[in-house]
Amino acid sequence: MTRRPHRRPGRRRARLAPLPAALLLAGLALMVADAPAVALEPLSPLAPVPGGSPWSGAYRSLQNRAREAETKARAGMRMRQAEAMRPAGAAKAMADYDVRWYGLALDINATTRIVTGTTTVRAQVVGGPLTRLDLDFGIQMTASAARSGGTPTTFTWNAGILGVDLDRSYATGETVEVAIDYAGNPTSSAFGWDIHQGQPLIWTLSEPYGARIWWPCKDTATDKADSVALDVTVPSNLIVASNGVLTGVSEPAAGRKTYHWRERYPIATYLVSLAIHPYAVINDVYHPEAGGTMPVTHYVLPSQLGPATSGYAVTIDMMNAFADAFGEYPFVAEKYGHAQFPWGGGMEHQTCSSMSYNNYDEYLIAHELGHQWFGNLITCADFSHIWLNEGFATWMEAYWKEVRYGTAAYHAEMAAARYLGAGTIIVENPTDFAAIFNWYLTYLKASWVPHMLRHVVGDSVFFAGLRQYRQAHGFGAATTEQFRDVMEAASGRDLDAFFQQWIYGEYFPRYDYAWRTEPTDSGWRVRLRIKQTQTGAGVFTMPLDVHISTANGLYAFVVENDAVEQWYALEVPWTPVTVALDPQNWVLCEKRFLGASDVPDAVVALELAAAPNPFNPRTTVRFRLADEREATLAVHDAAGRLVTLLASGRFAAGEHGVDWDGRDRDGRAAASGTYFARLRAGGDTRTLALTLVR
Repeated sequence: MTRRPHRRPGRRRARLAPLPAALLLAGLALMVADAPAVALEPLSPLAPVPGGSPWSGAYRSLQNRAREAETKARAGMRMRQAEAMRPAGAAKAMADYDVRWYGLALDINATTRIVTGTTTVRAQVVGGPLTRLDLDFGIQMTASAARSGGTPTTFTWNAGILGVDLDRSYATGETVEVAIDYAGNPTSSAFGWDIHQGQPLIWTLSEPYGARIWWPCKDTATDKADSVALDVTVPSNLIVASNGVLTGVSEPAAGRKTYHWRERYPIATYLVSLAIHPYAVINDVYHPEAGGTMPVTHYVLPSQLGPATSGYAVTIDMMNAFADAFGEYPFVAEKYGHAQFPWGGGMEHQTCSSMSYNNYDEYLIAHELGHQWFGNLITCADFSHIWLNEGFATWMEAYWKEVRYGTAAYHAEMAAARYLGAGTIIVENPTDFAAIFNWYLTYLKASWVPHMLRHVVGDSVFFAGLRQYRQAHGFGAATTEQFRDVMEAASGRDLDAFFQQWIYGEYFPRYDYAWRTEPTDSGWRVRLRIKQTQTGAGVFTMPLDVHISTANGLYAFVVENDAVEQWYALEVPWTPVTVALDPQNWVLCEKRFLGASDVPDAVVALELAAAPNPFNPRTTVRFRLADEREATLAVHDAAGRLVTLLASGRFAAGEHGVDWDGRDRDGRAAASGTYFARLRAGGDTRTLALTLVR
């Protein structure tokens, strides 16, 4: 989803320009008319795109993201009080069983706005003996009967917990099944009754904890049901869109139809959805990598048939692009598509994203489709880690721009997502819904995490790592630490500092840099100084690109920066003209060039050279120290990854030489290309490009 931020203690933001009143009122108008009045926390205003037209594509994209964030956070706040009243011990009781299957039989009366239902829960006991099954169930609906093992049984309801007494004691490993009959009007931010052009438009949106409002369930993302059956009865003029595959439509009575939907992939409760209206249906086809076809079905308002046909046509191309990058569409045995509803953005319901009926922006289609991989296939283990859902989906908007329009469009999209204010991406209190759906942190800043990580580990490792993440946690849930561990295994790098500073830390680095040049026997040496000048954020550890332009071409280096102040010496064969730090903006930072006068000669006490260079099969790397000190000499690839360690220890003043045979630390032959010998001694660093020619 895309949403808008709210103010909360401990997650501060910079002051921003106000949102135009017309847009704010338009966003608020999307709220459910019948929702109960609740005192809401004040909303932070949204800043327009600096220097942009108010109705530019980038500006409209930001407004819709923000509108969705705002609406979703308001929905969560309405549930905060009820969640706080949850009885002590409820979470522990629910941990004693693992849900395997839900069956929802719902009869929806659009005139009286009453839902009559039966939910069947099948679960395996993991902490027996179990004599009662506790379920989340809100105050809007009233349970009338319950059964356990097919036998009528007693039940209680206390502060949002429905406790069903089992027909006997169940031991660990046994399967228990209960059924609950209930009815009521679930009007809320999770269940909406609307009218569009005189016809009912009924919809659900249950993230984060709204499923319990309209059906009893174990409402947590960590326990996905293996499958869900939805049998939904409505007036015969209405069409029901939902998860999975439509296996049939029956007529239980005159003027009534029952839609039989089956979701056979694991699914979190908040992703179970309904969208009901006399929809027009657009049918398209996706061709999976393994062959065959899969339906792509869009349920649209009849008045939107023309715009939707052209607007949603890009979906197939997006699916192909994402499948190429992240592996096959996760629910390929079922379907994908959209169902329109009167909301200010979109919601990534599994296999059928709910979408605003007047928004066909590519960014929104890409965002909700991206969630099918990051959010639905792999769900954040709890909402502390919501960035794994929303940060990735927001980044995938930019990735789609790269695939379709090129790298410049990708970087422009990421530039529009820059957030340089306070606050942590990790949600310290996952019951604070305003913090969960903080637009600036959960969406914008979080989208920079995959962007930066991609450059830290390199494209090939990054995308391979995402596929390994899918393999390890697909159809389940994951935490930040589990994602970090997968990416460390894929890259061979220690990424703890990266995740600590960007996920758990605040702010961003500010780099002041200066440079000067001097001639050498083989060309020119650039002496570069980088100083971190941020306050309140500690020192950041990041690889930084350095591009040196000469009259005869551009020379690219990667320097490791992990101290308040560091010096580097970079060798090029031609006279340097300009030096650029992080020129493509791969790091969320601020940069300030201080000129050449700020780099004294005395601080550079190292020299580094290699011969032959280019080389095959080996070269001798020589370094000179002005005094005795600890030193490390390593070889890195162009992405900054460690290839091999050549020397480490305490060295006397003078010259030292080490051979490199063109192999990595595991003894494998390195491929042809440019590598970087990096000498670090104290606070000084020297980097030298090495060219291996096979």
